[in-house]
Amino acid sequence: MSRTDSHPNATENVLLRGRLIDTLRNDVIIGRYPPGYRLVERDVADTYGVSRLPAREALQALRAEGFLEVRNSRGLVVRTWTETDVSELFDIRQALEAVACRQAAEQRTDDDLTALREAVDDADAAFSSGDTAGAHDANALFHQLLVTAAHNRTLSEVIAPVLYRVQWLVRQIPDPHSVSDDHHALVDAIAAGDPRRAQHLATTHAERNRTKTLRAMFPTR
Repeated sequence: MSRTDSHPNATENVLLRGRLIDTLRNDVIIGRYPPGYRLVERDVADTYGVSRLPAREALQALRAEGFLEVRNSRGLVVRTWTETDVSELFDIRQALEAVACRQAAEQRTDDDLTALREAVDDADAAFSSGDTAGAHDANALFHQLLVTAAHNRTLSEVIAPVLYRVQWLVRQIPDPHSVSDDHHALVDAIAAGDPRRAQHLATTHAERNRTKTLRAMFPTR
């Protein structure tokens, strides 16, 4: 991102803020800033080449999304997860994705199916080539595409911040390929127009993800 030389208009301000939020969120998700890392407005502005105002707004946006928390002695830091936090998030993810997959089986288009299959294949190919980050990225895209295939605008708005946090958590799983069979089965159920099976698979997939994530994050539990 680059600092603009002239004063941007209102639309440019919104676009700049949105890009910064997306970039900063992604950097938290991929682990550039680990839990407990202190994020300071001035440092964010310098790192991403923006002024203090969009840096401040981006930090507050990520706090609202649940990526940052306030610690009295340190200010804003990347949040630290508890087992309860993780389990509660997966409860919500499980319920919402069950709806998404059921509706995707009823509403999906041919283009939706093509995109879903490509995401699964991309994840498999990335893992086979040793690109763990690429496999995680493709898996994250797959879950976003499940929601797109449901063609439910309200669901898309509600689930977006949940999926961002889920992406962050599941990157703790060392083997992103462990979900491949589930993803292939979900696409097959959606392609077959079987909403009950798609909903069941979404529920069991989320439960397996919960177990794997908890084991990865809290190995002594």
